[in-house]
Amino acid sequence: MKNQLKFTSLLLTAALAALPVLNAQPAENQAPARERGPGGPGGRGGPNLQMIAEELGLSADQKAKLAPVIKHQAEQMQAIRQDESLSREQRMEKARGIREAGRKDIEAVLTPEQVKKFDDLRARGPRGDGERPRKEGKKGDK
Repeated sequence: MKNQLKFTSLLLTAALAALPVLNAQPAENQAPARERGPGGPGGRGGPNLQMIAEELGLSADQKAKLAPVIKHQAEQMQAIRQDESLSREQRMEKARGIREAGRKDIEAVLTPEQVKKFDDLRARGPRGDGERPRKEGKKGDK
């Protein structure tokens, strides 16, 4: 369950951070767009599609296939966050389903070796150590 949550966070961040890079190339006379930090838009932690591509050794074709999958998942997750008619539990359940579907769609594009690396990447978590990032001010923080 934790791995699915980490994976979904990873995918959403990757989608949000990678879309501007994939869809827009600066003109020769324009300065390149500023790259987003590890938090991506909205301050959400995790890697982006470029990082995943580097970690898994994705081909250009695989990147092109994954970009719309990740974008669609991000849009669905955003819709859930904005739907005030849902309870917290309902949001979590819907998000869990979206993450699972997204994971299956992503793994369908990957080779078996890449799926294994992807699972390892998800298991490491957003900080790379298997732990979720802590919010400042939480009880038990130093």
